[in-house]
Amino acid sequence: MLKYVKQAFENIWNRFRKNSDDTYIPKAAPSAEEAILPIDPEEYTIYPYELKHKMDIGRDFILLDVRDDWEFQVVHLDGAVSIPLGELPRRFGELSPADEIVVYCHKGMRSLDAAYLLQQLGFKSTLSLVGGIDKWACEIDQDMQRY
Repeated sequence: MLKYVKQAFENIWNRFRKNSDDTYIPKAAPSAEEAILPIDPEEYTIYPYELKHKMDIGRDFILLDVRDDWEFQVVHLDGAVSIPLGELPRRFGELSPADEIVVYCHKGMRSLDAAYLLQQLGFKSTLSLVGGIDKWACEIDQDMQRY
């Protein structure tokens, strides 16, 4: 049975090759992770407990909130600068490439995109908060409002 299936496949393939000027067969597509995020997330992330430590020791950095304005109004981390992700490509000039920047959003996906964008624009010290403000509220500040 397998022999007949193989032969049928070869016949179809040979007919296709004869009818097609282009016999190029593409290589396998990249994985979803490679296709979506061309950086190693571990290099560009910071966990809530690490950010808390940075705050506690008084380390100088910019806290960038890339959520929408309404989300920022609901809850945000003290001292955060609000630049929604959609506005970041035209407002990145409000930030200094020399500063260390910690970016956060609701769950951590938009902030990874923002960190990657900033890296491409020459901001060398940019980190994304893993799990966003939601994980921060769960692990660091349980009194913080969640949505």
